[in-house]
Amino acid sequence: MMTREDIIRIGLPPKLTTIQAKRIVNAEKACKNTENAWAKKYWYTVFKELCKIYGAEDYYRSTIH
Repeated sequence: MMTREDIIRIGLPPKLTTIQAKRIVNAEKACKNTENAWAKKYWYTVFKELCKIYGAEDYYRSTIH
């Protein structure tokens, strides 16, 4: 279970709910663990869009670079 402290420790914005943070983290993990090119592109897009929707663009930029 993800707590408020986990969200802050990971570097996500503290305004996110635990469900929103978990969605972002799971999409990031799926993107890192895929081996197919199409799957990597799909999960990368999902991760990017979730960060955009939930206002976590800074986390997205820090994770990608």
